[in-house]
Formats: sequence, structure tokens, C-alpha cells
Amino acid sequence: MERGIVLTRIEKSIVIEAPVEKVFDFATDLDNFVKTQPPEMETTVLSRDKGPDRVGFKAKVRAKAGGKVWETEDETTELVKNKRRVMRQKSGTLKKMETTDLFEPTEKGTRWTLVLEYELPYSLLGKVVDKLKVRKDIEKSMDYSMKKTKELIEKG
Repeated sequence: MERGIVLTRIEKSIVIEAPVEKVFDFATDLDNFVKTQPPEMETTVLSRDKGPDRVGFKAKVRAKAGGKVWETEDETTELVKNKRRVMRQKSGTLKKMETTDLFEPTEKGTRWTLVLEYELPYSLLGKVVDKLKVRKDIEKSMDYSMKKTKELIEKG
């Protein structure tokens, strides 16, 4: 296996001036999940009986990154209230994708850390070239979502 080159890891954090319970509840609420996504991302909920606050929640995501449209079907596979949520790709155009949300109390509120690990479906050379473009677009989308979440929580 092509270790170290294949899997991309992006980690971003933001401090939100609100208690961890409020940030966790907001980030795992179905309506907020959709309204904090960037314009280049479209999320379709596949499990109406379960929201992002429950293991088994499923959503289909279409996003544009690196000049291509990527589709994944993701599922919440782990949830620890007010601490952690993990979503994994169950199917889609990427070889692998996992998103982890971490929530930690701070003096000013809550540090929300978003960790994304993914693997593109290309040969080694294609992966190296595409990661440079794809990663930049994904980081932009993550920044948008985190700033939108902060804005909505702090003003509301």
C-alpha cells in the first residue's frame, strides 16, 4: 500500500463562544447540518427517521472540488454526546472518507475540531496532482461550514 501519500488528512479548529452542549446540539441537528454547508455542496438526507445526532444517520453528499463533482453516501458510525461524532463513507467516488467532529470545552466556550481523512480514486501520480487542487477546495468548504456554524450559534 502507498502509505503517507494516499490518505489525506485535514484538521481544522474553531472556538465558538457557547457551551459545548449547545455547539454539539447545533452541529448534530438535521436542519443546521444542511444550512451550514457551503454552496458547492448539496446534502440529501437518506434516513429521515434518524438525524445527524444518531448512529445510523445516512446522507448523500455531492460536492465540487478540484474541478470535479464527488458523490458519497455517508453514515454516522460513532457518537459520544457532547464529545465526538464520526461519519464514514459507505459508498461513493472516493476510495475512503471519514469525518470526525470533536467538541472540547474551553475558557471561552467550545473548541470544535473537524478532521477529514480521504483517499482519492486515482493512480499515485494522479493522486499527488489532484490532492493539491482537491485539498484546497475541501479546506475552503470546511472553513465556510465552521465559520457559518460559529456565526449562527453566536448570534442566535
